[in-house]
Amino acid sequence: MTYKIANAMKTGEYESKFGKMFKYTIQFEGESEAVELSQKPESPAPKVGDQLEGTIEDTQYGRKFRKERKEGGQVGGYKSNPETQKQIIRQNALTNAVAYCIAKSQADKKYELSGKHVIQVATYFAKYSFGSVTVVTENEKPEEPKDEPQDTPLPPEPEETDETHDTEDDINLEEIPF
Repeated sequence: MTYKIANAMKTGEYESKFGKMFKYTIQFEGESEAVELSQKPESPAPKVGDQLEGTIEDTQYGRKFRKERKEGGQVGGYKSNPETQKQIIRQNALTNAVAYCIAKSQADKKYELSGKHVIQVATYFAKYSFGSVTVVTENEKPEEPKDEPQDTPLPPEPEETDETHDTEDDINLEEIPF
């Protein structure tokens, strides 16, 4: 049910199993008795005129307001932003690529650790997270026919420059240093 706030006041704070909580006493329009609302400090403080979705429950501790849970179990109005998700995946990929490349260079002294290699690994990790590429192990690769003649070989790919780079989705798996 939707309730409109006629009056709201912060009445305390306390520690719960979810961390620090703020306690508010709220008077809704059309309700004769006030209710208590508890929420995390990062949630916007309720103010006069706000409309809240939820239920009022009579408990042994008095009348409590319970916000309605949104899709995915979230309370409140958080909506995932696709651009933010991409940034999080890229940041995670870069962090893990740095860790991977450092571990690889410590284990294999011949491994050249460079910014270019880290970025290549990070790009691969991000594309894997986005679902753009998959990993196929040697055991999973289909066997090529051995007795049949090979098709005419493809011409070599041109060197990639800024002018020839059409899409950020191109990954040369041969150049990834792992």
